[in-house]
Amino acid sequence: MIIILTGVSGSGKTTIGQRLAQDLGWRFIEGDDYHPAENRKKMAAGTPLDDNDRQPWLDELERVITQSIQSGDDAVLASSALKERYREQLRVDPEQVRLVYLCGSYELILERLKQRIGHFMKPEMLRSQFDDLERPSDTLVIDIHQAPEKIVDQIIDRLNLPATRLLLDGLMFPEAPRWRDGWLWFTDQHAKRIVRVTPDGESETVAELDDLPGGLGWLPDGRLLVVSMTKRQLLVLEDGGLRLYADLSDLASFHCNDMLTDARGRCYVGNFGYDLHAGAEQSPAELILVDTQGACSIVAREMIFPNGCALTPDGSTLLVAETFASRITAFDVEKDGALAKRRIWAELGDAYPDGICLDKDGLLWIAAPNQSCLLLVREGGEIVRTIKPMGSPYACMLGGDNSDRLFIASSETDDPESAKRQMSGRIEIMEIHP
Repeated sequence: MIIILTGVSGSGKTTIGQRLAQDLGWRFIEGDDYHPAENRKKMAAGTPLDDNDRQPWLDELERVITQSIQSGDDAVLASSALKERYREQLRVDPEQVRLVYLCGSYELILERLKQRIGHFMKPEMLRSQFDDLERPSDTLVIDIHQAPEKIVDQIIDRLNLPATRLLLDGLMFPEAPRWRDGWLWFTDQHAKRIVRVTPDGESETVAELDDLPGGLGWLPDGRLLVVSMTKRQLLVLEDGGLRLYADLSDLASFHCNDMLTDARGRCYVGNFGYDLHAGAEQSPAELILVDTQGACSIVAREMIFPNGCALTPDGSTLLVAETFASRITAFDVEKDGALAKRRIWAELGDAYPDGICLDKDGLLWIAAPNQSCLLLVREGGEIVRTIKPMGSPYACMLGGDNSDRLFIASSETDDPESAKRQMSGRIEIMEIHP
C-alpha cells in the first residue's frame, strides 16, 4: 500500500509522513526530492511552478509509486498534489493507493513556513499554492491544528492501518512480557520456555521448564522468578538452573498464571480458580502474596480469574485484571504487602482483560483477546484508544529506552493443542508517541 500525504507546503507532510512511516515500519518517500533541478531553482527564486513545470515531477512520482506497488513495498509519500488531475495521476491503483489531505489555515501554515530554515520553498509563495489548491472531496481530510502524534494516530485509525509491526513470530503461545536491561523477556507458554528478544528481533531461550511457565519477575538481587503453572510453584533461576522458591499448591485453587513482583521482591500471583480448558464451571480464585522470605499467604479472595497485574510507580496501588468479570480491580498496598480498600478501577463491558501495563500518565493498556484488541483505559472505565494488532493480544508491556514502545504478545488461539500445531504466536511492537 502507498499512502500519499497531500497539502500545501508547510502543512506537515514530511513531519507526519516520517512519523507515520516509522510507526508502520514502512518506507518514507520525500516527494520534493524528485523535483528536477530547474524546479528547485525557480522555487528558490520565488517563482511559482506551473503545470508544465510540475509534469516531469508527477511523471517521476508515478513511476516510483508504480514500482513500489509492483515490488510489494509499502510506503508513505509526501507530495503536495494540489490539483485533482495531479492526484488522479498518482492514484495509479485505487486499491493500493490511499490519499490523505492535511488541511490547515493560511495563517497557521504561513507562520510555520516563516520558521522553516534552509528550504527552497519561500513563504511568499504560499499564496500561489493556495490559489492552485483544488480541495479534495473524496479523500481523508485531517485537521493539522493538533499535535503530530495525534494526526498520525488519526490516520492509522481512519484508514484501518496495522498499528503494529512484527518483531518475532513462530511462537506457540507468548505470555507475560517484561522489559528489562534492553530486552523483552516473555514465556512461550506451551513450548515450556523463557525467551528474551531485542528490539531488533534477535532472540534467545533463557531457560526451559518441565511445566507451563506463567508470570515472570525479578528479585532485588537480579535473580529471575517464574511461575510453574500446573505445579503451582514459584521457581528461581540461579547457577544456570531452576529451583523451588515458593510452593503455592496449598493455597491456589487451580493452576497459577500471571504474577507481579515489586521492587522489594514481593510477588502477587493469581490462579485460574477452576479447570478452564476442560470446560469446568467458573469458580472464584485467590490472589497470593509471596513475601521476601518465600512465605505465602492469601491477600484477596473471591476473584474471578485474577490475571495480569500492574503497580503504580509509587507502589501504593495494585491493579488486577479479573478476566471473566470484565473488570480491573484496585487495592491499596500496605507496608507489609497486604491489600486493602478493594474497589473497581474500571468496568470493561464485554471485554476480557488479560495482561495489563500502566503508562506514564496513569492510563492502563489492556490486552482484550476476546475482542482481538488492545484498550487504553482511564480510571473509571473511559476507553481512550483502541488498537487492533495482527493477532489476538493476550498481554502487553511498555519498554524501550524511554518506554516509548508497546510490546504485544499475540496468538490466534490459547488452546494448548491448537497452539502447538499452529505456532501462530508472535511478539508485535507499536511506537508510543510522547
